[in-house]
Amino acid sequence: MQRFPGPYPFRQLGGALLLVGSIVLMPSCASAPPPPTSSIEAAGSAIANAERANAGQFAAAELGAAREKLAQANGAVADEQMIIAERLADESKVSADLAFAQTEAAKATEINQEMRLGAEALTEEMERSGDKR
Repeated sequence: MQRFPGPYPFRQLGGALLLVGSIVLMPSCASAPPPPTSSIEAAGSAIANAERANAGQFAAAELGAAREKLAQANGAVADEQMIIAERLADESKVSADLAFAQTEAAKATEINQEMRLGAEALTEEMERSGDKR
């Protein structure tokens, strides 16, 4: 029985072409991730919360960092660098949350100090009125 070269050389060539075609077309199938809209909105909301709490007075550096990172995130979206944009938006939210927490802590410290001073004044007044009897 004699073997004919027939389709066998084409089978190897077809496999090679299929492999090369897959490699060439693979990057075109990988689409860019979508814009990190929810992360950017969350960062903007966190900044707004910090601003309402007067973070500019108590944690200005952290609030400024949050605003700057949000602006960078928006710039990265414009440059179609979605992964970097999401990271920057997440960092912005963390900075804004930190500013909010520091502001609330500073306010609580002020209130505690006022209460302590009030209690001391009340104690002094009670001691003075006790001495007059």
